[in-house]
Amino acid sequence: MPSVLLIEDDPIMGESICDRFMLEQIDHEWIQSGAAALSRMKQRKFDCLICDIRLPDISGEILYQRAQEQGFIDYPAIFITGYGTPAQADRLMSKGAVDYLTKPLEMEHLVSRIRFLTDGRGGPLTKANKPTLGISREIRRLEEMAVKLGNQWNSILISGESGAGKEELARVLHQSAVGELKPFITVNCGAIPENLIEAELFGYERGAFSGAVKAHRGYFEQSDGGTIFLDEIGEMPVAAQVRLLRVLQDRSFKRLGSEKVVKVDFKLITATHRDIREEVKSGRFREDLYYRINIIQLRVPPLRERTEDISWLAKLFLEQWNQTHPASPRMLSEQTLHFLCAQKWPGNVRELKHAVERACLLTAHPLLRPEDFDLASTVIEGIAGAQAPGASGIVSLAEYTREQERRYLIQVLDHYGGQMTQAAAALGISRKTLWDKAKKLGIRETAT
Repeated sequence: MPSVLLIEDDPIMGESICDRFMLEQIDHEWIQSGAAALSRMKQRKFDCLICDIRLPDISGEILYQRAQEQGFIDYPAIFITGYGTPAQADRLMSKGAVDYLTKPLEMEHLVSRIRFLTDGRGGPLTKANKPTLGISREIRRLEEMAVKLGNQWNSILISGESGAGKEELARVLHQSAVGELKPFITVNCGAIPENLIEAELFGYERGAFSGAVKAHRGYFEQSDGGTIFLDEIGEMPVAAQVRLLRVLQDRSFKRLGSEKVVKVDFKLITATHRDIREEVKSGRFREDLYYRINIIQLRVPPLRERTEDISWLAKLFLEQWNQTHPASPRMLSEQTLHFLCAQKWPGNVRELKHAVERACLLTAHPLLRPEDFDLASTVIEGIAGAQAPGASGIVSLAEYTREQERRYLIQVLDHYGGQMTQAAAALGISRKTLWDKAKKLGIRETAT
């Protein structure tokens, strides 16, 4: 087990790094001033030094120079800073430092550098049981990581493209940590209006604002004893980020309109399709909150990077269909599976699932063929064909989504002979909603 001396004066940054070291079983000591660090380096030899540049008494660069002059250090040194310059990096590297990392710090890279420098690769991951997310090596490793982490974490950040399976991984982490019987509260931060997000997250008392006719338990209160999953955390307004940071620090909050402190015990999982480090640099996301939520970061790769999962997932979705529709079972031929595996799936797992469900719904015969999955390509060709000469062939996401929804509704309505009630029931929406959509998309004449 490698031993690390961490010299960092920022309490949030230091606590976040120490939390990660504990999870990685890295022996460490955390010191917040240069003078205290020099004293400790004289007493104990470590395997690696992690040192901030800006310290309250002396700079990390001067500390390193003094430690060398007094013979306190003969092991690798990594420097971290939010205010570095290329010239400073060159000076430190010329004096013997092995790496120079800039903030916002990427924890995965820091840990991997420590492992490499100390030759401590760690033992094998605990094996996960039956796969629930896929069979590819990348996905199996994520499931094994969830088993390895168990209940020893408080905050995890999941990154990945939309539809890749971030929420499904979050559920696996939740079940591994606290069990499936505990609450798992999902919150889409981008779907809540900015003026309501604090009320929804933290709750409110009756009369706290206009329209608050009764008390409301917020999402954090509902997640007590379980897990709260904040999807699209990058969309959260800065004002709400400040309050979220306090909740993560204190594990308590007050409802809007109340002076009573509510204590909560929860696991936090956040997810985003954005590059949060870039959001921090641009000022749209608080750096201190980034370090609170980024103790562990797991990336869910897009489906195109794990094509072996496509066939497995398609069979899973087909099995789910057959279980809920025993009167109209469906099958996938090998030719169809090869066809599905050859597609790019820009919408990832969500797009694949919808494609399988759509084919099952609109196909009368039990064996699904490749041509039963032609809807998406037909829509794309139709839109591209409508482009003006010389256009790029790329349309806006809104235009593509509108056309895809329009064609899908037409096919469903045709399948049910234009019967709005039956079509709406199959789609899982009300007849009025279907009527409004048909009117908006200009297909009232089609669905007679």
